[in-house]
This record gives sequence, C-alpha cells and structure tokens, in this order.
Amino acid sequence: MPDAEPGLRERKRRATRLAIQQAALRIATEDGLGAVTVDEISRRADVSPRTFFNYFPNKEQAILGDDPRLPDDDALQVFVDGGPDGDLLADIGALLVHSTVELIEERGLIGERQQVLRANPELFSRRMESMKEFQAEIQSAVSRRLESADPELARDPDALRRRARLASIVALAALRHAWWEWSDSEAGSHLVDELRRAFAELGVLVSRSLV
Repeated sequence: MPDAEPGLRERKRRATRLAIQQAALRIATEDGLGAVTVDEISRRADVSPRTFFNYFPNKEQAILGDDPRLPDDDALQVFVDGGPDGDLLADIGALLVHSTVELIEERGLIGERQQVLRANPELFSRRMESMKEFQAEIQSAVSRRLESADPELARDPDALRRRARLASIVALAALRHAWWEWSDSEAGSHLVDELRRAFAELGVLVSRSLV
C-alpha cells in the first residue's frame, strides 16, 4: 500500500492535473493533434490558461503527462550513501518509488495516450527522449554510489560506467514491468505496490542460479 494518503490540497492538485491531461488527450484523440490548444484544453478542463501553465509548460507535455524524475532531496543522498537497505537493486527500487508516487495513476489515460503517440511519431520520440534522460539520471546516481563504495571500481571509469548503465537499464525494465502489471490489473492495485513487487521479484531472480 502507499505510505500515506495525500491531504485535501494535494488531492485537489492531482485532480486538476488529471483533468488537464484528460482534456488534452480527449481533444487529440477526437480531433487530432492540430486541434489541441492551451485555450481549448483549459476550457474543457474548466481551468484558466494561467492555471494550465501552473501545471504544464505546453500542450505537448499535457498530452505526454508527467515524466518520472529522481528525488532531489534527502532520499537521493541516502541512496548514494549506500541506503536504505544496502542492496543496490532494492535501493534503486526504493528510489523509484519516490519518483512514481507523484505520477497520476489513472488507467483510463494509458490507452488514449498510447493511441495518440502511435498517431504522432514526434510525440513518441519526445517520450522516448524523456525516458532516456531518466535513465541517465539513474545511471548517474548509481555511478556516484558505486564510486563511493568501491575505490577500485572508481579507478576504472569504463567499468564504472558499464556497471552503472547496466543497473539503470535493469531498473527501467523493472519499472516498465510494474507499469504493465498495474495497467493490466483489474484488482485496483497501486502502481507503487507493483513497483515494489517488481523489484522484490527481481531480487529473487538475481539471488538464485537459474536453470
């Protein structure tokens, strides 16, 4: 289960953000990307254009939704310092929980968003670029942790880069798996729960000899 329920103000903020995304996707699905404007999104979401820009910088980002980002607070430093559990994969999972807990979890958006991305390759490319940037963020955090924990590895930049990149790619694969499990589930599961489950299963896999 999620660690804590958001307060009233946070629920209102998330509801507004969700309404803006729903409006943007609905316009793009029904009328095409060319019909999507900030004014029309705002009208359908029942917000002012000024409010729209409090949530998204442009109409494209409203369609694409929230990009995952690593936390920029104490959680990231805890990870770099070797915590919270001392297990690299488990700790990457804990770090990603901080990143995904803010994402709007509305299954109804997934199908519409995929439809819009398939019809508009430029948006699909933009989404892929944002995921590439997220992978680079994870790789950088892992590299800092490995460099601090293993002085010998720190003296071999190529080996450090390869190991950090591999860990970041594996982490994104687990995140994608969790997203698929969550979007396919009919039991009302929470994305954070699916992410924790995915990393627990990944830990089981790497701790055993596979036959």
